[in-house]
Amino acid sequence: MTKELNNQKNVKKPVLGYDKFLMMAILKDGPLNIWKLSEKSILFISLIWYQQLPDKGQGFIERLFFKLSRLRSQVEDGKAGETIHGTHAELNNLKERGWVKLNSNDEYELTEEGLNQAHKYQEDMNKEAASLDSELSPSNTAKNTTYLDAFLALLKLGSGLISGSMGLIADGTDATMDTVEAVVVWLGIKYHRENLSTLLVIFGLFVASISVGYDSITHLLASLAGNAEPITLPYLVIAVELVAILAAVFLFYYQRFVGKISNSLTLISQSVDSKNHIYIGFSVIIGAIFAINGIYFVDAVIGLVVAVGIFIDAFGLLREAISARKGAEEDYSNKYKLPLEACWEENKLLAFRNWILYILWIESPKTRDEIVSSLHKAFHPDNYIPVLSELKATCMEVYDFKSKFDILIIPLKKHDLIIEETHQYQLTEKGGKHLKHFISNFKYYDVHHSDEILLAMSRDEKNERE
Repeated sequence: MTKELNNQKNVKKPVLGYDKFLMMAILKDGPLNIWKLSEKSILFISLIWYQQLPDKGQGFIERLFFKLSRLRSQVEDGKAGETIHGTHAELNNLKERGWVKLNSNDEYELTEEGLNQAHKYQEDMNKEAASLDSELSPSNTAKNTTYLDAFLALLKLGSGLISGSMGLIADGTDATMDTVEAVVVWLGIKYHRENLSTLLVIFGLFVASISVGYDSITHLLASLAGNAEPITLPYLVIAVELVAILAAVFLFYYQRFVGKISNSLTLISQSVDSKNHIYIGFSVIIGAIFAINGIYFVDAVIGLVVAVGIFIDAFGLLREAISARKGAEEDYSNKYKLPLEACWEENKLLAFRNWILYILWIESPKTRDEIVSSLHKAFHPDNYIPVLSELKATCMEVYDFKSKFDILIIPLKKHDLIIEETHQYQLTEKGGKHLKHFISNFKYYDVHHSDEILLAMSRDEKNERE
């Protein structure tokens, strides 16, 4: 495995993520030999869930998300043509810098200068993790929501007045109300008055459903009577709503995730409102597109459907709020799931299977007990993996590999990646090629702030509640 990594193209570059990764590993668990460092690297690669190779059985949205994630990495790093150096080559670079040395036991340890650098990298990572934890608190989520809602309200109202789009003006008015609600929610969370904040958000959803429904009916009647006012700048309307939709998608994920891990119905209610703004944005865009061709009633019809959907959501949340008010213990983690959440869970299984392929690559064949023992050791919560451990994005629960072994092994056998002979498992040629393809596909080890957010969203729920 190491030999395969060593054959990667060696391109001179400054210290980025993988160099820091290795130094942090040596600082925490060192001295370490090349095999131990390679093992940590494979675990790191496997647990970066959004960089996984898309499975053929995944839906279009999931596959698109994974492809866009890798494209984003290329754009951010600006080195799309580079490949990973490999563990051995990276360590040689660190030796040349005088930060790492090889001891008499063929183990890598830090020099005095390297020790100072490694402490600096770890401190920086701990600060990033602490900052991220702060941003994922209910209070800061409500505060950030307020700022973004205010920006969207100004953008929509200003563009609506310039373009003459009634849909955009109505959406901007609703965004203004959302800003007022967001301020109250922020204060409610800060001063522990979440029940009142939740009811206010739900009331706002009812008002929004009635407002959108009324505007849609009025616009529909005007269109049928031939009195609908044309949109003067339809392309501006489309551009503004596209920006608003992207912001609404971000807010939906952000609010829903923090709402789930903190069990906050207030933030979950806000996430429902953000989800509705995605639908409203698309209805305005569709209306603008049809308006370009002189058809003015389509957005009104879509608006009516959206209004009904908002009303149903508001009614469901009201029932939840009444139940919580009566003292019922509610767990919203299963009721309000996020899109791609199934992918995060599936990625754990993919990481486990990658590890099985890796250990069979190193030494084959292995028995069932040997594989289970290796999995327990590799994915134990106490096994330190740089960056991921600081971000709490490792497996924080002990997985029952023994009883669930067949769940992991059957897909590998089905796709001819491994074979079983006399109760022992061996890697096939196809399995070796699959593993090499997976490793070569992962080209970017530097972890950006956007990566940290994505990794945080794959945290184990148990760890979040602690």
